[in-house]
Amino acid sequence: MGDGERTALVLSGGGARGAYEVGVLSVLLPELEARGERPSILVGTSVGAINAAALASTAHLSAEQAMERELDRWGRVDRAAVIRPVIPRVPLTGLRFVGGMLGIPGVRLESLLDPSPLEKNLKSWIGWPRLHRNLTGGAVGSLGIVATAARTGRPVAFVEGELRSAARNSHVIDYVAAKIGQTHVRASAAIPILFPPVRVTTPAAAAGWYVDGGTRLNTPIKPAIDLGADRVVVIGTGSVTPVPKHEGRHDAPPPDFGVSAAHLLEGALGDPLVEDLRKLGDINTFSANGSSSATAVRHRRSRGRPEYRPIPYIFVGPSHPGAIAELAMDIYRSRYGGLKAIRSLDLAALSRLLGRNSPTHGELLSYLFFDPEFIKGLMEMGSIDARAWLDAPPGPSEPWQLEPLEALARPAR
Repeated sequence: MGDGERTALVLSGGGARGAYEVGVLSVLLPELEARGERPSILVGTSVGAINAAALASTAHLSAEQAMERELDRWGRVDRAAVIRPVIPRVPLTGLRFVGGMLGIPGVRLESLLDPSPLEKNLKSWIGWPRLHRNLTGGAVGSLGIVATAARTGRPVAFVEGELRSAARNSHVIDYVAAKIGQTHVRASAAIPILFPPVRVTTPAAAAGWYVDGGTRLNTPIKPAIDLGADRVVVIGTGSVTPVPKHEGRHDAPPPDFGVSAAHLLEGALGDPLVEDLRKLGDINTFSANGSSSATAVRHRRSRGRPEYRPIPYIFVGPSHPGAIAELAMDIYRSRYGGLKAIRSLDLAALSRLLGRNSPTHGELLSYLFFDPEFIKGLMEMGSIDARAWLDAPPGPSEPWQLEPLEALARPAR
C-alpha cells in the first residue's frame, strides 16, 4: 500500500451484536496500526454508528488503549442500560395501540420498547468534545452515520469531517455535512416497531424524522468508498456463508411474529451485504485486469463519478449462519430457561414477544439480548473470527483481499 492511502472501517447494525464488532476490532485495530493502516474513515449504521462514534472519540489513543476502553464499556452493558422494563409498558402499549386503531386524536403507538436509557447513556459512553477535536485535528478524516429518512425511505449519511464532491453527487444516498451528535446516532439506531423514530433538527436542511439506517443500508460500504477510502475493513454481524439448500418440503405450522420478524431482519441486514461484497470483488477483478472500457469510463464521468478502481478489503463475520443465534440460545437456556425465568420476568416477557417457541427465536433474541454473559461471548467470538482471518493464508503479512469473497483461499466465514 502506498503512503497516504486511506483505510475505512465499515460497521454494521445488529443491536447487542455490536459487542461482536468490538471483539473483532480488539484484534484487527492493533494489527492495522502496526502496519500504518489504522482506519481514518469511520462509517456505521445502527449499533455500528454507536461503535463508530465511540472509536472517533478515542482515535487520539493507541489502538490498544482505545480497544481496552471499548471492551470495558461493552462489558458493562446490560438491558437496563439500553431499554426500560417491558412489563410495566404492556398496559399502556395496549391502550395506545387500541387508541391508534380507533383514530383517537393524539393517541398512537410509536414503538414496542422504550430506549430512553440508551439516550441517557450515549451522553457518557461517547466523549463528544474529544470526538470533534479528533475530527478537526486530523486523527479522524471523516465520520459517517447512516440513518433512513422516515418520509422518503431514503438513506441519509450524516458526515463530519471531509466530505468529497463525488459523494454529494450520489444518486442513491443523501450526504449531509453535520456536526455529529447523539441525536444522529440515536436516529441511526431507531429500529422500526421496536424503537420510536428520532427527530433530527440539525442541520436544518436535513431536519426530519429518521429510523434505523439498517432498513436501507445496514453495512455502509458505498458511503465509505464515496468518502474516499482506498481500502475497507468490513465487519458484519451476520454470516455471508450460503445457507445449505433445504432438502424436503417447505410446509410448516403458520409463522408467528418471531419467524416473520427474523426473516425481515435477515432480508434487510444480511442479504444486501452478500451482494455488496460480491459486487466489490467483481469490480476489483474487473479493474485489476484493466477491463474498464472507454464506454464505462464515459458513463461514470457523465454521472459525475470517478472510474472504477480496485478497493482491497478485509471482511470478518460470524463463522457460519446462525452462529450468534446459537450462542444466544445456549446462554438464554442456561441462565433463564425453565424456572430460572424468575431471574428476569421482564426478559421472559420480551422473549415471548419475540416468538419464544419459533425456530428463529435465537436470531431475533440476539439483537436485544443485552445480557453480560452473551456480550462477553460475542466479544470472544469476534476476536476468534478476526484472528482466523489474519492467520489464514497469506496471513498477517497481507490481510487484504481483492477477489470476490467466495474465491478466497480463506476459511468460510
